[in-house]
Amino acid sequence: MKSKIIKTIWIIVALSFGAYLFNSCMDDKAKRESERAEAIRIEQATKSAVAQLVSRTGAIDDWESQLSDGQYVRINPIFTIELEKLWIQNKPILFIGFIKDIATLDQLHYVVSIERNPFGSSELMLSTGLQLSLVVTKERMDSFLARHPNDKKVAVVARITAIRTIYVPGENGEGEEVKIGDGELAEIMCTGNVEF
Repeated sequence: MKSKIIKTIWIIVALSFGAYLFNSCMDDKAKRESERAEAIRIEQATKSAVAQLVSRTGAIDDWESQLSDGQYVRINPIFTIELEKLWIQNKPILFIGFIKDIATLDQLHYVVSIERNPFGSSELMLSTGLQLSLVVTKERMDSFLARHPNDKKVAVVARITAIRTIYVPGENGEGEEVKIGDGELAEIMCTGNVEF
């Protein structure tokens, strides 16, 4: 009889432990699904906000696809004249990248450097580095940084007035060509970890 009681206790303990594990797994699964749903919601909201930004400002947002000529990778260097045709127009451009640097221009203005991640677009990789060097009021940039102190990935709308080329030393001692569009920042928003 004593062994029956012990068996019964072990069965109850085993069933309780199994139920606990099952509930724990279900909770973890529900939590992962909830986190995934939230990530999708954030991605859709961010892409929608960028699309609204483009619509509101009339920004050119297809310049990358024009540079790539429908390819996923462009190995050939980008000529300055190509960017002049795409960037220096009566309309601003949409540029997605990250804040590389901010420097004081004068008492009222900064120059913010935005760099395109060479692998930043899920649809296009370029062998030539691209950056923008944009004048913005200190008040506007300070306000943006106060709202987003740790978020450096951004979408900007900018009016480009000139393009220049610099050469940056690479890892193997070879220089990397970087094209920089100089101009004025019109709009800026955080993109978080959303890939475009």
